[in-house]
Amino acid sequence: MARSYHNMAIIYYYTLDYKNALQNYRKALAINIDILGKDHPKVGNTYNNMGIIYNDQGKFNLAIEYYKKAIQIKIKNSENQHVDIGSFYLNIGIVYSNLKDERALDYYKKALKIYSKENYLKGLSAIYQNFGVFYSDVKGEYDKALEYYKKGLDVAIRYYDGDNYEVIGDIYHNIATMFSIKKDYKKTLYYFNNALQNYKTTLGENHENIAMVYESMGNMYVIKKEEDKALLYYEKCLKIRNIIFDMDHPSIVAIYNNIGELYQNKKNYKKALEYYQKGLELTQNRYGKEHLLTGACYTHIATIYQEQQEYQKAISYFDKALIANTKNKNSNTIDLVFDSSEYYDSKLLLETLSGKAKTLQLQFKQNNNIKDIQHSIVLYEYVDQVINSIRQSYQNYKDKVAIGNKAKEVYTDAINTLLLEYENKQEQISLDKVFYYIEKSKSNVLKELLNDSYAKNVIDIELPIEHVSLEKEVKTNQAFYRSQIIEEKSNSLSDTLKIREYENKLFSLNRRQDSLTKIIEENYPNYYQLRRKNEIISITEIQEQIDRNTTVLEYFSTDSVTYAFSISKYDVSVKKLNTPYLKNNIKEFQESITTQYIKSYKKIANILYTQLILPIKNDLVGNRLIIIPDGPLWHLNFELLHTKEIESDKALDFPYVLREYAISYANSTNVLFNSFKRNDAITSTIKKECLAFSFSDTLDVSTGKMMSLSALRDAGDDLPGTRKEIKAISEIIDGQYYYGIDAIETNFKENAGQYSILHLALHGEVDHNKPENSKLYFTKSNDTLEDNLLYSHELFALDIPADLTVLSACNTGTGQVANGEGIMSLGTAFQYAGTKSLLLSSWEVSDRVAPELMKYFYSNLEKGMSKDQALQQAKLKYINTADIFYTNPFYWGSFYLLGNSDPIVIDTPFVMNRLYWILLISVILCLLLVVFYYIKKNRV
Repeated sequence: MARSYHNMAIIYYYTLDYKNALQNYRKALAINIDILGKDHPKVGNTYNNMGIIYNDQGKFNLAIEYYKKAIQIKIKNSENQHVDIGSFYLNIGIVYSNLKDERALDYYKKALKIYSKENYLKGLSAIYQNFGVFYSDVKGEYDKALEYYKKGLDVAIRYYDGDNYEVIGDIYHNIATMFSIKKDYKKTLYYFNNALQNYKTTLGENHENIAMVYESMGNMYVIKKEEDKALLYYEKCLKIRNIIFDMDHPSIVAIYNNIGELYQNKKNYKKALEYYQKGLELTQNRYGKEHLLTGACYTHIATIYQEQQEYQKAISYFDKALIANTKNKNSNTIDLVFDSSEYYDSKLLLETLSGKAKTLQLQFKQNNNIKDIQHSIVLYEYVDQVINSIRQSYQNYKDKVAIGNKAKEVYTDAINTLLLEYENKQEQISLDKVFYYIEKSKSNVLKELLNDSYAKNVIDIELPIEHVSLEKEVKTNQAFYRSQIIEEKSNSLSDTLKIREYENKLFSLNRRQDSLTKIIEENYPNYYQLRRKNEIISITEIQEQIDRNTTVLEYFSTDSVTYAFSISKYDVSVKKLNTPYLKNNIKEFQESITTQYIKSYKKIANILYTQLILPIKNDLVGNRLIIIPDGPLWHLNFELLHTKEIESDKALDFPYVLREYAISYANSTNVLFNSFKRNDAITSTIKKECLAFSFSDTLDVSTGKMMSLSALRDAGDDLPGTRKEIKAISEIIDGQYYYGIDAIETNFKENAGQYSILHLALHGEVDHNKPENSKLYFTKSNDTLEDNLLYSHELFALDIPADLTVLSACNTGTGQVANGEGIMSLGTAFQYAGTKSLLLSSWEVSDRVAPELMKYFYSNLEKGMSKDQALQQAKLKYINTADIFYTNPFYWGSFYLLGNSDPIVIDTPFVMNRLYWILLISVILCLLLVVFYYIKKNRV
């Protein structure tokens, strides 16, 4: 009889009649307990099946309760590592994942440990998939999710019989979704089509898995702004779901919300609200008015009312969403004590709080009630806390960068709100907060990495050396396998087995990195807190560190407006600049320089000056500027702008900003002025000399070797290209020089951390799509450990605490601009490795110009000039002395200074000579005085 009830329950479950399924399981459960006992394995299996139904119904607490009962029974009847226990752990993990609870990872790891046994390896695919779902849907760490999905696909292909199309279809679907988020639509469609093919082969035309693919394809076309195609796929999805689900099923609600969002994007608010209201009614019917999923529906509706300028209605729905997302439903203290951990879903919380704050700002513009602005400002403070929490929960570098996009949008609204308050109150505190949000939008990953380096060197933290060494080893191996994968994929006949092997090893290393981070977090909380410290330097602290001749000029750019925040020794101001077409103007500016189209260059150079500098000219104090760009401004060489229109086409006559200011650039004031960047104990051991490399791609490099720069000074003048450049600086500074067959990657890695100055006259290549794959070329060799391509990602594993790194190569200062991080260039990677400042190039530099320019630059450094002034004066001297044909800014304007601009102490080859001559002259003068004395005495 129990078996009959059990079989009926299964039938009802697969027909989605959960009520009758549960009734039959309860009848089967009662009979089995009565006949077999409460601890019989069949009782445990029934509990597990009931847990599955409760999970599908969204009754997550009941699901966990029944899964745990199943585990207890299974443990009593078998060993702790039984495969069924692993599956129960997996089920509990899935429920916690649905609850956005990180305990999901703990249960997935327990399941992984069991399934890693030889007999259970086939089941690993499902575990890896659920890891991926958690990192994607809960954490928003899409690159890490993609790693797990690919690992799951590898297992599925290896261990399934080849006819389990549904499992492989699930994986293809998940991978496609990740590529859609990454906006790689070619791969997205490839994996979606594979998923559909696998599903249809096994499941037929009307199955939820096929509906999910249609939904995902609709989402992709929304992102691509192809709304008609998106609507077509949403309707295909809805048609299937109406056949297989009840009307109030969450999957049907999801499609209603997607269609509503589509119409909202098209400004068809009536139609959008119609679909959102349908979704809300169904969700309330199933879950009630204060469920997390209901909260998401409230937020959708709130955004409609906001866009329709019905602000009170919008605020009302945002408040309902906040309550629905709150763990303690009886609490209504958001405006008194805010704690982001008291909410289920951080992403929904971020959307809701920022939406309400923006609505209050817009309402103020309508009614001029200052309380709306004050309330909005408080909410943005809460939003900032939520962003910090989300950012710190991410481990993957790319995922940390990705949160910068949302943060930039939110901080823009916060800045606009604070400026409205400043216009009304004229209080300094409003400007202080504006500066805070501008800084919070920049270089967060870099700050975290520098914090990490600093934390490891704080004595009282006492992080064990074995942990530091292990982390270093893991990072080094990660860099190695990333390079191997890139190299193998670049081969015309790439070995897919090798690539898979490297990817598996990299996957294991990434998991070791995660485990090590977890250990450090749990056992060394002081170190972990210092590592995650995210304080923002104050305006007053900046003013204490700059002199009277320096102004810090920080920009914050949006689509059509740029905010310019200037800080001088005794003053501070912020101005809103109208900068329409800024990105296109900067592109035209660069192209006019690199093509040497002087007429276009003169025009656009003055237009950009008029937009970006002239309105704030009176706020710029002194003759030194520290510029902190934002967005497209990272691609602008400010010193090449023109302060006025000019008729002459002679570059010698151009009114460059360079003539008025010595300019340096920085990622953020926090990175530039905070003390966490350097460790005196380390930097005191660095040689005050130069380590130089030059690249050779000739067939005969047999004469190449390592030599001292002093020996190079005695070489002839008939040196080729980059060697001539090194020869020029050897007249000024001592150190070591590698060229030809010795200019290899191994020699660089072994020596880079020992010198105050690195001068790399190497060829560089920027990968704009994957900045971490940008690279410097060293001379090819038979080295089996290194490929003589130094990738950006390898620099993360190196310690290069140099005072200055000169990358005299092609385009070392260009790259993709990431919101919240700035330009992702080769030079930036050196900052991650610890370099204090960098001299970079925005376009290819002529071998004819570089030696002269570098000679002037190093000569100025040797005289004690600050780095920015040394570069300014070098450029001005070059303009005034060069052949007129080579005075166009294309030849000399590429170089710019990033980072600390303080003077640098260097050991020059002339120090001893000067001392010798001073002593010699002193001795001669003394002798002359003695002779003069005796002559005078004898005359007397």
